[in-house]
Amino acid sequence: MISEPAALAPSAKQAFAQDLQKLSVRLPLRPMEDHCGTVVDADGVPVFVVDHNRERPDMDVERIALWIILAVNTCGGFKLDSTR
Repeated sequence: MISEPAALAPSAKQAFAQDLQKLSVRLPLRPMEDHCGTVVDADGVPVFVVDHNRERPDMDVERIALWIILAVNTCGGFKLDSTR
């Protein structure tokens, strides 16, 4: 169990990205245009959908998806683009 947040070592980031690539998921992830809550990989292949049953407001779904994208991409070694 992790008791406090810790930065991932470079080797862990590389292993994380490599393992996702073995699963045919290429980073960075991004939201799919015109499909609220759908997240795609760098090749535009869908990876997952937030709130598949559409029980939450679209604004909340978009925020949840963006936070998950940020977490996954950061763990994969990508830095936050402050221009967006």
